[in-house]
Amino acid sequence: MSEPFFWWTEDQLKISEKVREFVDKNLEEAEYYFWKKKFPWPLVKKVAKEGFFGTGIPKEYDGLELGATGSAIVAEQLGRLYSVGHVFTVSMLAGLEQILRYATEEQKRLWLPKLAKGEELGAVCITEPFAGSDAANVFTSAKKEGDEWIINGKKRYITGAGVSDRYFIYAKTSDDPAIRKQYGHITSFIVEKGTPGFTLEQINPLIGLDNVPNGYLDFDHVRIPDKNRIGAVGKGWNVMMAGLNFERLIGSAVFGGMFEDTIKLLFHFTQRRVQFNRTTNQFPGVQAGIAEIISKYKVARTFSYYCTKLLDEGKEPMIEASIAKLMSTEFGRDCALKAIQILGGDGLTRFLPTERFLRDAKIGEIVAGTTEIQKMIIYRFSAMLPRYNSSIRFRWDEEVNAPLISMKDSKFKGLELNEENILKIIAHDYKINPGLYMTPDDVREDIGGGSRSTIRKIFEILESQKSIVCHRDRQGKIVLVKATYEGLQKAFPKEHYQWFPEWYDDSDKF
Repeated sequence: MSEPFFWWTEDQLKISEKVREFVDKNLEEAEYYFWKKKFPWPLVKKVAKEGFFGTGIPKEYDGLELGATGSAIVAEQLGRLYSVGHVFTVSMLAGLEQILRYATEEQKRLWLPKLAKGEELGAVCITEPFAGSDAANVFTSAKKEGDEWIINGKKRYITGAGVSDRYFIYAKTSDDPAIRKQYGHITSFIVEKGTPGFTLEQINPLIGLDNVPNGYLDFDHVRIPDKNRIGAVGKGWNVMMAGLNFERLIGSAVFGGMFEDTIKLLFHFTQRRVQFNRTTNQFPGVQAGIAEIISKYKVARTFSYYCTKLLDEGKEPMIEASIAKLMSTEFGRDCALKAIQILGGDGLTRFLPTERFLRDAKIGEIVAGTTEIQKMIIYRFSAMLPRYNSSIRFRWDEEVNAPLISMKDSKFKGLELNEENILKIIAHDYKINPGLYMTPDDVREDIGGGSRSTIRKIFEILESQKSIVCHRDRQGKIVLVKATYEGLQKAFPKEHYQWFPEWYDDSDKF
């Protein structure tokens, strides 16, 4: 059994027990629909009857008010019911967080009770023939006409296409380049199934999600009332971003149940499979493989629930949510591959659920933001954090005759701000960091302050003297400097740069 975490509330612990009991009772039915290749409508209705769709919705809108953590708990266990977990997460992601943050009170009272009761499924519509990872490049348009909006365009790769009643879409409402540059060209809407002009165009046969329809949608002069607009006109990008952390975390959680049942299967199988006159669980390689799967499962699961806790506390764990999504899907793919290898030929058949775990994990690496997009987010947002992106200072220590990471002042601090001293600072850095440039602020910190404009003027003079090389940004501003060979000679005698370990024989020097 997947362990609860110490920060779960009593209500979250109760929902965990309830949903696990529900899943255990309905495992066989989920398998039935997998083999029949039928959408599990009866099982989805059972999920709705239990109130699980309302996990993340406030009580005033008929929900259970258990936050992102409660939603992840339910998603994790429903992930054990093939396809049902995906249906649950997609419907939860289809506007829940966006409605909570951006909808009017009237809109909340209209949409949230329906979502909570599971009366209708939802789908989120971002991807188009033009917009994928480049989510801002939407071509589907929405034009205002009186109190209505007219929508034209196409959306594709929509999970839950056809079976969903509520489609949360993002459409272009401006072609102004200046507005587009500020991401103010997108507006979000809810389009309901049955609206004239709104049709299902195609169902995609995917690598996984075998009985969950994924398809293309066509909007041909679809008229919807202004009350179906969520958020202000031109604020669709903000609305989209508001739901991403929640989306990635709940989408990650659904793989937890797959992990758990895969580990259970491996123990069961290897205790009963005999090769070379012993059960396969006695082979060190098999034990190591299962241990690796357990380790990755626990790391991914713990980190995901840590992130949902942050979200429930009102924080915006953008980096953390991307890491959680990255780990859950990549670990899922790796562990499914390893599990199949441990199971051998049986793992290749569809009679065991491991191969479907592999296929679904592959989908997970692409939907809700590709692995590459998650890595880009992790890097770019981390680069904004001073605790990561701040200079590391090295000081040459004469006693140990080596560079030390140090918080002490540079030996150049307090010197007069002139060409000679600036060149010495840059040349001395060659001795410590021969392959690196210095930033203007590195130089300024070493000399102990001074006018930045004055320092830049000195750089230009030294550059004209060919004593340093300046690296400039696209606007021509100096951002990095480094001493040339001529500059090194001018700043210090060659002995200043020499360094030999104590064991190096003098007779070998030249």
